[in-house]
Amino acid sequence: MDELSNPVTAPPPKVFLETFGCQMNFLDSELVRGRLAERRYAFTTSREDADVVAFNTCAVRDHAEERVRARLHELKRAKERRPDLVVAVLGCMAQREGQALLQRFPHVDILCGTREFGRIDELIDRVRGGGGPIVALGDHDVLPDWKRDLSQRPHRHSAFVTIQRGCDRACTFCVVPRTRGPEVERTMDDLEREVRALVDDGVVDVTLLGQIVNAYGRKSGGDASLARLLRRLDRVPGLLRLRFVTSFPTLLTPDLMQALTDCESVVSYLHLPVQSGANRCLKRMARGYTAEAYLRLVDRLREVVQKVELATDIIVGFCGETDAEFNATVELMRRVEFVQAFIFKYSERPGTAAAQGMPDDVPQAVKAARNQELLALQESIQRRRNRARIDSVEQVLVDGPSKRDKSVLSGRTSANRIVHFRADAAMIGRVVQVRVRDATALSMSGDLVAAG
Repeated sequence: MDELSNPVTAPPPKVFLETFGCQMNFLDSELVRGRLAERRYAFTTSREDADVVAFNTCAVRDHAEERVRARLHELKRAKERRPDLVVAVLGCMAQREGQALLQRFPHVDILCGTREFGRIDELIDRVRGGGGPIVALGDHDVLPDWKRDLSQRPHRHSAFVTIQRGCDRACTFCVVPRTRGPEVERTMDDLEREVRALVDDGVVDVTLLGQIVNAYGRKSGGDASLARLLRRLDRVPGLLRLRFVTSFPTLLTPDLMQALTDCESVVSYLHLPVQSGANRCLKRMARGYTAEAYLRLVDRLREVVQKVELATDIIVGFCGETDAEFNATVELMRRVEFVQAFIFKYSERPGTAAAQGMPDDVPQAVKAARNQELLALQESIQRRRNRARIDSVEQVLVDGPSKRDKSVLSGRTSANRIVHFRADAAMIGRVVQVRVRDATALSMSGDLVAAG
């Protein structure tokens, strides 16, 4: 056979992509995968096999950045052995550090900012063609422009949908306005089209994402608001569950509360970060509300949405936090009884108002002790409230095999409680009824009663 009649096709470049941080980062990584898949890139779970190693980063806490720095140190020798290996840092850490990151890690080829993900294929192609390093930090006033590849989402029955990016607030501890830029929004028509396309492709559970998701509508003008968007999406046939994160307390309007009650698909779970239970600490954080105002809001919300369950974020050891201020946070947690609480030790973030004007003066040992005390309190609350549901029948959306035992399925209630039970894998993506027979602080277990 003529050698030219059977040309050898080069294998597609393989990409290893690791994601750190929040739900929005994981959605961004999904969109990056879609962009690269369109350009015939392949994907691998092994860094050693990859032609491109990319980290989609988080800058909210120093711990997340330290993990990325450790990965980059590990890649230095790999880059020396394989000069053609492309190393890319994407997202918030790239946006925050910029050129300084390249000075520390000169073997990095690409810095891709939070609104440049739509160009990732172009950036990689340029480096593979001999150009680089490349710094693409982009324009903070525009949204990434790309079409979603539905095949790239990790779960067939659930999906994240970004409705808003960026933040116009100025909380003194937070680096997000610097890394994600000012608020920009998508139109309700665009969002409804995407959700309908996802549902047509098998999605029954949608989570709407935004840095401050209930700020949606402030930039769009007209009749746009999160409450109106929920009402529109609630009418999409086949959408069983609709949720949103993360909300800001002062923007929880009466109209939004009513939508939580009126919309059948909207879950009874609301993530409403309080950060601290002490007024002086909240003032130093520039949160714009008092603990009393937060508690009044909780009371009103529970009047309007009777089955609502609340989750929160709390920072311990913020600048100047006294024992009395910490104890006020303890009392607020006891008063509200959150279904979940994400508790973090304060870590100073460069470029924030706190880092520039407030001493990080709470000793690390005190931060650690306070963190453990709140974790123990939250564990006791969750255990007691979960055990109170023993013998109840819960509506559970089945997510897939349990992480602890692959022979057991795992799903979540409308209030985001995890439930484990035995059933056929064909139940994944469906809502089933499970009678609870046991519970711990982290999850409940039970027996299948009926499938929806």
